[in-house]
Amino acid sequence: MIRNLPPPAWRRAAVRVDRCLTELRRGRAVRIADAAGGIVAAAVETLSEDLLRRLGAPGARLALAVTGERARALGIEADGRGIALPLEEGVGLEAIARFVGVIESESVPTGFDATAAAAAAPTVAAALELARRARLLPAVVFTPDARADDADELLAVEAADVAAVAQALEASLLRVSDARVPLAGHEDCRLVLFREAPGDLEHVAVVVGRPDVAAPVLVRVHSACLTGDLLGSLRCDCGDQLRGAVERLAAAGGVLLYLAHEGRGIGLANKLRAYGLQDGGLDTLDADRHLGFRADERDFRAAAAILRSLGIARIRLLTNNPDKIETLREGGIDVVERVPLVVPPNAHNERYLQTKRERAGHLTGEQDVPAGG
Repeated sequence: MIRNLPPPAWRRAAVRVDRCLTELRRGRAVRIADAAGGIVAAAVETLSEDLLRRLGAPGARLALAVTGERARALGIEADGRGIALPLEEGVGLEAIARFVGVIESESVPTGFDATAAAAAAPTVAAALELARRARLLPAVVFTPDARADDADELLAVEAADVAAVAQALEASLLRVSDARVPLAGHEDCRLVLFREAPGDLEHVAVVVGRPDVAAPVLVRVHSACLTGDLLGSLRCDCGDQLRGAVERLAAAGGVLLYLAHEGRGIGLANKLRAYGLQDGGLDTLDADRHLGFRADERDFRAAAAILRSLGIARIRLLTNNPDKIETLREGGIDVVERVPLVVPPNAHNERYLQTKRERAGHLTGEQDVPAGG
């Protein structure tokens, strides 16, 4: 079932973005253009020696771009758009991979002149956004498209298309299918699947019982966590929160929104990279930033759109995260009450939970947020 079909111009832009995401994941380059010109870019994580050689053909001005978060982790000043710096002749793929964090390195590789770094142009910033949306490390190698021999053969997208798709998440959300799925805790359950396009993220709404939508509905917005939810990892509190939420919903009825936001939106591969950095001493937020990501890459606008599709406008939200409350309210959902969801720490996640409280602003059972509106 498709709801709120977006206008044709947006759909065409979304198709171009989706195809470029696939190209980057497959280790191919794409063209990105705006009124000032264009570039040919490839994601460092999937870059091959052959593609690097072709991008760096004689006469090409090859450059590397990373996000502001990664630049600052390397001691380079940068703004939110990221930076671009020219690649010196002879710099190989391994050195580039170490510079951007695909291969972790204790020191910054040689061959990169940080003093030559410049703010990323809109086309370069769009390339970084495409890499991030593809759930790759947000780092690209690029060259002006006029200098790329096969530029005309590459898939192309406008920088404005990338920005439009990133801003219009609700327009991209499709309600696809639903079915009755009895669960161990409550047999009267229905699963409704939503898909984001472009991309392949799928979110599931688990409707437990027959919640009265005329009254505030108990809701849990839960980000997928393979390691915690399925494997029982002790590094986080996700699995305990999920099971606690399901118990509460089974008793009172309500909705669980299970969002495809693995690793706070950076994907499983990058979450595991971040775990390695945490083992080296970084906390969970700094580890993500070290890889080039923001402290939280999730977009909870999908949750608001899903609730509206289900006919739910007023909720009691099971959460400790004030960002979820704020985003849902901005999306037109009346959060009338925050219901704390606190689980006891263990020896493996105590520092993680402390970081969420002290640096990410997560609430405890005793704290609350102002009434909505």
